[in-house]
Amino acid sequence: MTLIYEECLRPAIVSLNPVDRSRWPITYSTAMTLYRDQKGQFHFGTLDFPSHLLYKLGSKLLELFQKQDGLQDAFFVHELRGTKGVSHHNPHDAQQRRAAMENVFHLFDMSLIRPEDWVVDVALEIQYEGHVLQWLTKGHRRLLQFLLPSTPESKIDSILASQSQYHCDLSAQLKDIGGFRALPGSRGKDDNVYYINIYTTDKTATYQLHKGIFMRRQAWHLFPASIGRLIKDLERIVEIFCLCGNSPRVGGQEGNARLEIRVPFSLADKVLLKMPDSLVQDSLVAFDCKLFWYFKYYRMAALYYMVKNLKSSPTAMRLLPASLMLGALVIYQINGLIYRPAEGRAEKILLEASCQHL
Repeated sequence: MTLIYEECLRPAIVSLNPVDRSRWPITYSTAMTLYRDQKGQFHFGTLDFPSHLLYKLGSKLLELFQKQDGLQDAFFVHELRGTKGVSHHNPHDAQQRRAAMENVFHLFDMSLIRPEDWVVDVALEIQYEGHVLQWLTKGHRRLLQFLLPSTPESKIDSILASQSQYHCDLSAQLKDIGGFRALPGSRGKDDNVYYINIYTTDKTATYQLHKGIFMRRQAWHLFPASIGRLIKDLERIVEIFCLCGNSPRVGGQEGNARLEIRVPFSLADKVLLKMPDSLVQDSLVAFDCKLFWYFKYYRMAALYYMVKNLKSSPTAMRLLPASLMLGALVIYQINGLIYRPAEGRAEKILLEASCQHL
């Protein structure tokens, strides 16, 4: 990074817009010192650059890269975000399907694209007003049969039994409801399906890009120095679950069911055109918003009081093996109400060991 910044990026900026010489840190190390706090975390600001010079900046960077060992074949990769929300359409209408595709790809020069090199995620989303929808785990087989119609039963069985191709994502630790992720591999070759993701959107109430109150907890959050912060976070989480169940202004927080598959570009407007009603009935369950979120509310409230009791327990009792195992299991259950079950070996060992004694 030092090489890129000092020999390529800053010289390119300065050569195109000399006035920026005073705005960009003089070396990479001074930049890192400037943006890193006392805990070692970065806090990046922004540096403006004239938009009309951006195309020249790209060419200048590539020119300077050519002079550095290991950077001669550098190229730019652009990530286009925000396409999911702009392509909603009626899957039964061929014209709407085509318009949605064109709306997503209008920024690209299609004459330069080889469609066979591209894959596209296509989704079907189901909404039931005033309800939270959840996938039934017993319906996973039927969903795979629907999405992989050319795949024999024996291969469906193999996918469901594979720890690398099938991952069940339980909701709130309830074995009857949850989505799944699947990588069919060669077993999905005949249907040109590379990836399957079945989930629900109720997670938007707790999904954060940063470490906030909904972060995945660790057992050390029960240590004396941090348990107070955990209790305050749990108080707020309980309040939010209650509001999701019945907000005074807008009612409950709904949750839609979403089914996504990754297919070749050529099939993007030809898949998920219709989902049979019988499949919907066999694979989905609808909960009233109040029922779903109050279930989470009461479970999290119970865990909150357990953490408060742990905090107020005498030190000697906190050091007992049974108390330590109880605390670890409480953390596991807090995470289970917010996230899918942890897949690491350590979490499984913890759960199995705790359940033998509690």
